Amino acid sequence: MESTRSKRPRDTAFRQQNLKAWRPILTPKLVILLFFAVGIVFLPIGIAVMIASNQVTEVQSIDYSEACCVANCDSTSTGARVDLNPCYVNITVPTDMEPPIYMYYKMTNYYQNHRRYVKSRSDMQLRGLEVSERALNTSCEHRVLAATNSSIDDSRIISPCGLISWSVFNDSFTVFDSAGAQVPGVATTGIAWESDVQVKFRNAGGDVAVKTGSNFPHFYHERRQPCSSFPNIGANPTLLAACEAADAGWCFPGSGMCAEDEHFIVWMRTAGLPTFRKLYAKIEGHTLPAGSYTVRVHNGQHYSGPGGDFYFNPAQSAEYYDDPSGVPVSQTFLYPVRSCVAACARLPRSDRSLTRTQLPTCPPAALRYAALAARSTEH
Repeated sequence: MESTRSKRPRDTAFRQQNLKAWRPILTPKLVILLFFAVGIVFLPIGIAVMIASNQVTEVQSIDYSEACCVANCDSTSTGARVDLNPCYVNITVPTDMEPPIYMYYKMTNYYQNHRRYVKSRSDMQLRGLEVSERALNTSCEHRVLAATNSSIDDSRIISPCGLISWSVFNDSFTVFDSAGAQVPGVATTGIAWESDVQVKFRNAGGDVAVKTGSNFPHFYHERRQPCSSFPNIGANPTLLAACEAADAGWCFPGSGMCAEDEHFIVWMRTAGLPTFRKLYAKIEGHTLPAGSYTVRVHNGQHYSGPGGDFYFNPAQSAEYYDDPSGVPVSQTFLYPVRSCVAACARLPRSDRSLTRTQLPTCPPAALRYAALAARSTEH
């Protein structure tokens, strides 16, 4: 009969945990010296950070979600609240601001960090890849299928799906100086992470059955556009070929629109706290002198075309736009939506005051601000 094998570890310094070690005795004198040494190291770092912080000038508007309200501001009843659109808020810049000047929008009481909200997305779909309905039900869970597919979509699948994309922030801002002239040099590219723009967000190509923007109200305008109307596409045969191959209007790979729109990409990187700021634009190559400025706020996305400038904002269902007469053609026909998880919709009217249809689950206390931040020339 074989003897039972011993489970005792080998008698080595490593296995018996007898390796040499330094076990300092933390006396009061030694602790004081350690704290003093750490303080000496970090003191110049702290001074440098404070100097850099003092060179930044930040200005913030008032809460324009309240300032733009005309009547029934606290009401949650359907069609009760009335807002101005566009709305104008003032910002005072105390000292000259040197470029680059960063323009943010700020929201409070908006919980992008809610577990169900954060998980409600499909990274594979956002990269323009083919994803099955079953996989989308697992990843997005919410806003996966439309009630009925629209006239330009063969499937009921929503692309992009999920609560984050469905509640995308779509207010538009334009800054004017005291003379009424629009501030030049405002750039809306370069505001998102480079890795997000190059890798993580891509419109679906022609080999993908469900096109980017399918049954998705926020991209509905781009999905309806012909390739021939895409800006400067005639001078770029590669873009034209990509647009025709995708057969998804302007939502084709490399267009920089739809899922590749940097405003959309910035929104999709969720905030960790209920009060947050997100970068909206950068003012480059132009110093902003001290003085008073006016910010024009449109609750809608800005477009320029042969019919002039207009602001398009989707209703809750893309079916509303199947009728060509429902597409806005001027600034007097606006379709704004309150950015929240429930995607509260507002109804179009022929004047600048628009009635909002607010769903009960939409947080009415989500406040919105516009802000500027840049280095100042005076301290």
